[in-house]
Amino acid sequence: MGLTLAIGAFGVALFTELGQLMNLPSGWLYAIHPNLGWISAILVAVVLVVLVVHVRDKVPGRGVVVTYAVLMVGMVLVVNYFVPYIWLRGHHHTAEFIPVPQADAMLEDDDDVFVLEIDGEARAYPRDWMMIPHIAGDTLGGEHVAMTYCALSNLPLAFDSRIDGEVGDLKVVSQVHNNLVMVNANSGQLYQQITSKSPQGDKTLDHWPAQRMPWRSFREIYPNGKVFHVVESGLLAMVDKATYALFVAGLEPHYEGPDPLFPTLRMDDDRLPPKEQIWGVNLNDEQVAYARSFLEQRPLHNTEIGGEPVLVAWFPEYETLGVFSRKVDGQTLEIAEIDVFGNTSAGKLERLPQYAHVLWMIWSHWFPETRVMA
Repeated sequence: MGLTLAIGAFGVALFTELGQLMNLPSGWLYAIHPNLGWISAILVAVVLVVLVVHVRDKVPGRGVVVTYAVLMVGMVLVVNYFVPYIWLRGHHHTAEFIPVPQADAMLEDDDDVFVLEIDGEARAYPRDWMMIPHIAGDTLGGEHVAMTYCALSNLPLAFDSRIDGEVGDLKVVSQVHNNLVMVNANSGQLYQQITSKSPQGDKTLDHWPAQRMPWRSFREIYPNGKVFHVVESGLLAMVDKATYALFVAGLEPHYEGPDPLFPTLRMDDDRLPPKEQIWGVNLNDEQVAYARSFLEQRPLHNTEIGGEPVLVAWFPEYETLGVFSRKVDGQTLEIAEIDVFGNTSAGKLERLPQYAHVLWMIWSHWFPETRVMA
């Protein structure tokens, strides 16, 4: 009984924030998660054996057995059900959206929103409304998409929901090195959000290029867009309210204090202040971090990243960044003027993924070879 209690407690720690507070190795989570099913089954089987022995032999005592059974079943449910389906339940296939005028009554001009536009259809995902679910799916412009957000990294990334030719079902697993770990519930494959890669092999999630901007900018640029919004009632609403308050209390020192919330980062790259929010670009395994000071001084930056011609464009009137390919019809262009949609005199540029407002201490931990433009 003692051994199974210890195993259950270890699992709860590993798959919740306790694991990061204890700085447990990330490899343990990656290795154990694929085996959660049979480990949980063994633990439940042991509980049943203890109950049978108690009924037959009256040992251990009733109080001990009841306490043991409740603790064991509770820990199994926390790891396998409570975290992904109750506490941090995503909306990969259940996201709902409201029109801009309706959302405008609930949002402030400066509220932070994540933006995805495909073939003229636009969606906004308010940061505060994404903090609990972490994942919100949709069919946009005929494509299956999933917006994800890790509050610890302050990182929104949008992915193609089609995984291995089928529409996946992404759910929250835990956090590793202050970044979200997800699982495709259809296959059991884990994915690290910031790298888009699976720690279990060579699989990688495909990106959709998202943006980030204040609500007032989205309202002006995409007046016919839709806004992610979830309304819960009853017990779920109470859980969400308590979770949101917990997150806000924990994130304030994480963003503003001297140290990260969880002591799992190297914190040895002083090229930028650890809590500075940067815009990252990651192409062909080359990473570049852009500080806001650089973007304000050079709002149009024609460059190359990962061997690809790229334009990094800062739009001060909208307080948003666009990253674009400079290739049009096979030609590499030098861009001198562009609008927020990517339109130029030579045609519309292809938008590329960006890592908007990610904390430098997180970016530099995961991408230590990154270049810095500051």
